[in-house]
Amino acid sequence: MRLVDAHNHLQDPRFDSDREIVIREMRAEGICHAVVNGTRESDWQAVLSLCRNYPGFLSPALGLHPWHVASRGAAWLETLRHELAATDNSTIGECGLDLWKQPADLADQLHVLRAHFQLARELGKPLTLHCLKAWQPLWDCLKLSETLPPFLLHSFAGPPTMIPALVRRGAYFSLSGYFLAERKAKTQQAFSQIPLDRILVESDAPDMAPPREFRGHYHRDDYHHPADLLSCVQALAGVKGMPVDECADMCWRNTQRWLGRTLP
Repeated sequence: MRLVDAHNHLQDPRFDSDREIVIREMRAEGICHAVVNGTRESDWQAVLSLCRNYPGFLSPALGLHPWHVASRGAAWLETLRHELAATDNSTIGECGLDLWKQPADLADQLHVLRAHFQLARELGKPLTLHCLKAWQPLWDCLKLSETLPPFLLHSFAGPPTMIPALVRRGAYFSLSGYFLAERKAKTQQAFSQIPLDRILVESDAPDMAPPREFRGHYHRDDYHHPADLLSCVQALAGVKGMPVDECADMCWRNTQRWLGRTLP
């Protein structure tokens, strides 16, 4: 069974002391590929370097997370364009909108998000989008945008009523272990409404840990271990009423479609 982690942050400093061990443990648990997401200018080189060290197993995504738009440099977009254009298997993200963490300048976040959209069209690269407490502004932005390459709504917890329209716009949706908590049952149930060919799974490590009962024996107390990904596949298989191995294969194929390439 091949597992693919559609979204994590393996460049995070919390992994610095045992990153090689973590990656070995991921592989031991059947994870064959993972997309590593940058969130600000200061970590893009760390993402690129890490992915160069593990070709085939890791691929880079570079973007400006909405939490960090205020700290961007004057040349951020030119730097992002250069790095993405120079890296064949790169994607764009993590970018998006967030009105949960305050203070939040929605106008500035939208300005930065539109720049990511334009860059995605220019380079023909898929995106990873973050959205928290800002679903209507995101939808309005998508409606006004020209056609985009495929985009992933990572850790999707949006309104189920938006799913059909988002699908028509080219969206993919990923489930993270954080939403396996009983109190998040509505989010899990929303995935029952998502078409089978648009669903992915992610760890979002080192954050967004699943409830304790879903954590494997690799779990660390100071961060979420990405090897817990299988619990997402098992939960998703239950929601969709399908065998776990078929669900894993579905997510693998869907990730390839979203990325627009065959994974090793």
